[in-house]
Amino acid sequence: PRFRSARVQQYNLTVEHEIAPWQTLFKLAYVGNLGRRLGTTIDLNSPFPGGTPLNTRRPFYGVRPNLAGITYAVSDGLGNYNAFQLTVEKRMSKGLQMLAGYTWAHAIDNVGTEFGGGAGTPQDVRNRNADRGNAAFDMRHRMTISYTYRFPFGKGQAMMNRGGVADFALGGWQTNGIATFQTGLPFTPGLQTATVNNGTGSRPDAVRNATLPSDQRSLSRWFDPTAFVTPALYTYGNLGRDTLFGPGRVNFDMSLFKDFPVKERMQFQFRAEAFNIFNQPQFGLPNASIGNSQAGVISSTVGNPRQMQLGLRFVF
Repeated sequence: PRFRSARVQQYNLTVEHEIAPWQTLFKLAYVGNLGRRLGTTIDLNSPFPGGTPLNTRRPFYGVRPNLAGITYAVSDGLGNYNAFQLTVEKRMSKGLQMLAGYTWAHAIDNVGTEFGGGAGTPQDVRNRNADRGNAAFDMRHRMTISYTYRFPFGKGQAMMNRGGVADFALGGWQTNGIATFQTGLPFTPGLQTATVNNGTGSRPDAVRNATLPSDQRSLSRWFDPTAFVTPALYTYGNLGRDTLFGPGRVNFDMSLFKDFPVKERMQFQFRAEAFNIFNQPQFGLPNASIGNSQAGVISSTVGNPRQMQLGLRFVF
């Protein structure tokens, strides 16, 4: 009942400046996004914490004793996104074209279930505002750099442009690349053994900051599990949603092209492409089950290892 369509407000302010001699354009931007009336679902008949039989603690037990969970759709979720963006674009000149973009952003919401998980179901469905925190897609820093460079050899170029064997061997080469750098995504530690006894998981109490300094983080100890303790029986933990962050990612894709002209509007193009060319491992989130001996350990990878492919393309 009373479910409403979501409403989104977007706004931005951008300042651009071109340095003509460099053929380079700089952009500074602030970008904002507000989400209102976001949809999500909760268990309307979720039991209260306690030690008595589970069903006797459900809100509708007195009306329907055998009634279990009720999936209830609501549209009162809130979210916001704020970002600073820097873009540097060098237009093609002397065979080189580059585009670099950097974003600092912060995304906050209280509907983790709907937008990719994070903490999933709210810890306390009757106090959902306590689950307001970093969005599951909250990536604070991200930079991408892409480039195209055409080597100055061969027909139409500054060097070795008179045809012949040198033009055939060295002319028409072009290299391209994309480099990506980004910080990790947030996650929420939970207790291996729940204390609320309401059929769902529960979170620990945080007694100090569990984030380790960068020089102390490793795959075997990404965060400090001893920064959490088990709360009193039948009580919710004080840990917020998505308060810790996983590993970032670094990736380089590169390619090498060579054109073989046939006629004025026809040519073959040889392409050699490599994705994650340095075979940089990309690690997943750590074990976040407090009480488990593996808590804080990263044992998985995400993304793909190095992939290479060759191709021959006919352009006409």
